Amino acid sequence: MITNFFEKSSHKIKRRENPKGKYSQLNTEDLLQAVKQSAHSVHRGDLDILLELFLDRYNAHQEELDNLNQDLAQRIEIEVNLSRANQKRYEQQAKMAAMGEMMDAVAHQWKQPLNALSMLSELLISDFDEKNVDKAYIKDFTDTTQSQIEHMVTTLSEFRNFFRTKTTTESFGIKRCIQSVMLLIKDEFLKNNIDIKISNKQEMLIYGNENEFKHLVLNIINNAKDAFNERDIIQRDIKINFYKKQKNLHLDIADNAGGIPLDVIDHIFKPEVTTKKDSKGTGIGLYMSMQIAQKLGGLLSVKNIKNGALFKLKIPL
Repeated sequence: MITNFFEKSSHKIKRRENPKGKYSQLNTEDLLQAVKQSAHSVHRGDLDILLELFLDRYNAHQEELDNLNQDLAQRIEIEVNLSRANQKRYEQQAKMAAMGEMMDAVAHQWKQPLNALSMLSELLISDFDEKNVDKAYIKDFTDTTQSQIEHMVTTLSEFRNFFRTKTTTESFGIKRCIQSVMLLIKDEFLKNNIDIKISNKQEMLIYGNENEFKHLVLNIINNAKDAFNERDIIQRDIKINFYKKQKNLHLDIADNAGGIPLDVIDHIFKPEVTTKKDSKGTGIGLYMSMQIAQKLGGLLSVKNIKNGALFKLKIPL
């Protein structure tokens, strides 16, 4: 506490040499106390000096605070812009990775009908030479050819729709959406001896971006496919189930691919975290799946179960 300058017996403030300089040495608390004492004194010769010092110090602190706030706002803006740029980069990486996977799937989907068309053309020449071609033969030939072409067109249409950017949200059926994904990857998963079963017979509707939901499902089952192949698992099963419980819709995707390593499972939804060997994974797929789940107002989680992993999506209805 400072000395009370006003407790002298004369009750007069003596003019000191450079009083402003003397007061300027006081800390802010003592300076405020001096202002209060001077304000209640009958001799207030130094009050203006004290108030000027106090206001100057206050203004200096306020300017420093304003500068700090401005600097903080600029840092926040930089971090937000950086986060947005990273998010766009992750989305682009995820899209390119998914596109590569789906192009392989489409190639497998087209392989069978192309082989069938090739065989039909060879048979046509042989049957013509043997004079087996008549109107009924041509009709059957045309129907078979058209069926193979329609299968290829459907696959291509699904592929295009899968990567078509949609900004609007709408109501869509979960079962139909999952079956659309199955149509694209059916031959690829057959080639890898993976059996996928959808438990539900009854359709359920949710509201959101259907293409993003397809990406979420595809990311999870593709991770299971890679785990099956990396670990050379013989019996390969993926089970998909969805149901309503306590005003929430639940989607469960379980596999028997050996589970997720314990040192990774708590970080599996973070960007650039992957369990795949030899830098084969980008670590973006499950991160984007979590982002999609959050857009739906839901939560995506995972836990290890017997012989595999269980991914659970919970969406409020």
